[in-house]
Amino acid sequence: MEEKYYITFLERYIQNQHTPEEHELFLKWFNSISAQEAQQVMDHYARISESKSVVNEFDNHAGLAAGIEERIDALESPEIESRVISFWGYLRRFSAAAVIVLIGIGSYYVFFNKNVGTESRLAEVALNDAAPGGNRALLTLSDGSTINLNEAIDGQIASQSGIEINKVTDGQLVYSKQNDGHSGSSKTEIFNQITTPKAGQYQINLSDGTKVWLNSLSSIRFPAVFNGIERKVEITGEVYFEVASYRLNNRKVPFRVVCNNQVIEVVGTHFNVNSYRDESAVKTTLLEGSVKVYAIQGAAGKVGAAVNLKPGEQSILKRSKSSVADIAVEKVDTESAVAWQKGFFKFKDTDIQEVMRQLSRWYDLDVVYHGPLPQDQFTGYVSKKVAISNVLNILEEGGGVKFSVKDNKVEVTAAE
Repeated sequence: MEEKYYITFLERYIQNQHTPEEHELFLKWFNSISAQEAQQVMDHYARISESKSVVNEFDNHAGLAAGIEERIDALESPEIESRVISFWGYLRRFSAAAVIVLIGIGSYYVFFNKNVGTESRLAEVALNDAAPGGNRALLTLSDGSTINLNEAIDGQIASQSGIEINKVTDGQLVYSKQNDGHSGSSKTEIFNQITTPKAGQYQINLSDGTKVWLNSLSSIRFPAVFNGIERKVEITGEVYFEVASYRLNNRKVPFRVVCNNQVIEVVGTHFNVNSYRDESAVKTTLLEGSVKVYAIQGAAGKVGAAVNLKPGEQSILKRSKSSVADIAVEKVDTESAVAWQKGFFKFKDTDIQEVMRQLSRWYDLDVVYHGPLPQDQFTGYVSKKVAISNVLNILEEGGGVKFSVKDNKVEVTAAE
């Protein structure tokens, strides 16, 4: 890539005017150049970012930069620390938004102290590359009919029980009351369900104002209208909630989330629930407000004692065949729990199996392991917008593993 082309790309990138194809081409080139050349690129990026108005899509994530710096400071190898901190010297001069943008470009600098492999290796991986996921979901209405939200045009796509369902331009579904005299009241609750596939995600605004984000391979079943003494939804997979305060007949109506062997009760708060069945535990992470988490005991569905979460805490309900389910509570890095909702993977001392579980859901991959694997753990950020080849290159260079990709199947072996 000639100098004039990468300069043009960075100027377009700062103003969010680049195309995915341009981004991918730049990533492959950037990951193939030397440390000295990369530093020159970052020098130029620093200069133009300070002279232009950066499009800040991440105003609320200044903590992300601090988290990277903290991890960099903890690196033990003097050689790695020198290289990474040199790069960080340029990052700290940007706004929080610019830092996050750069993580997507140069994430292997945060992870490891090695150049990515040869051009031939990049070309080989690219042949079997997998694009990142996007806004994909299926809406199932109360009468059993379905709407593919990928294909539905923007605007009203359905109405029921005095509720209008609209798909809006940024890939969201919004439930709102109709202005045609319907009260929206009904003695019988009408339920809808939204399901995301592999490589899919979606956001929904429920009729009470609650905002919901679904990760890949997830679902939520909910009433089109909340009329009862509670607002109860059922979920699978991973879901992030920003629960709106809601009153009915001048009474606060609690919001309850039911998932694998637990119930979460809130009034108004922000929290994340990871209840994938291929994970060893159900994890509920609280960001704002307060929640109560109850374990469901045994086949009879008896509700156990509640644990109360404070912001920054996570409840952990381990899967067990025993009729007794205990919930542990611990302090956690909430940013790691919700990185997916912000457009990133954040790994912190994460083993390769957990890393690959997350990647397989987002890139629609089947993962097969051969032989014993190294016990290396991974720490760092990767943008969810990059192709799988870039992510695997990062992991392969730093983690003692090798990957073979073909037809959305990834074989993982230990590096020789």
